[in-house]
Amino acid sequence: MVSIPNGKRFPRRTVYVATAFALLAVVAGFGIAASFTITQGPALNGGGVYHATNSIAWWTESSAGVAVIQTPVPTTLSATATAPTVLPIAASSFAVTAATANDVGQYWKFSEAAGATASTELEIAFTVSTGATPTVTTTTVFVETQATSPGAALTFTIFYDLGSPAAGTITLNSVSELSQQCSTVGTCP
Repeated sequence: MVSIPNGKRFPRRTVYVATAFALLAVVAGFGIAASFTITQGPALNGGGVYHATNSIAWWTESSAGVAVIQTPVPTTLSATATAPTVLPIAASSFAVTAATANDVGQYWKFSEAAGATASTELEIAFTVSTGATPTVTTTTVFVETQATSPGAALTFTIFYDLGSPAAGTITLNSVSELSQQCSTVGTCP
């Protein structure tokens, strides 16, 4: 009989058989492991062009979020490059598409710096993914800076109407926004 520290006793035969099985398992494990090999596949090649992102120094996004669309309803921005919405010389709110008061809306706040380039057109594309089964929508709007550069920084809030909160099925999956400065008023790339 063999005693273990907790006081239990086992016949020697049981200990020898258990030890033999443990050694057999270790040897079998080494044998199985030796039969596995790892091979490296061919090298993969990638291609493409990297385009760095540059922001327009005087037009920056300061924040984004979800809020209730205010009353009075913000003016809808122009979707025509040759007739951009001219920004006022005061902080204001606008809508990407027709908005309804008290609907839920994604908003972006843009800051126009003091001394921003005058009479310059911006093309702003908003891509919004909504719904349980995502529906992706891209809307492009065009704004023109004031004829005289603002003397102080201005904040412009732009809303995208997501619908009535009573519907209970509003899901905003993701949002992306792209701003680019147009070459001249009425001519955007």
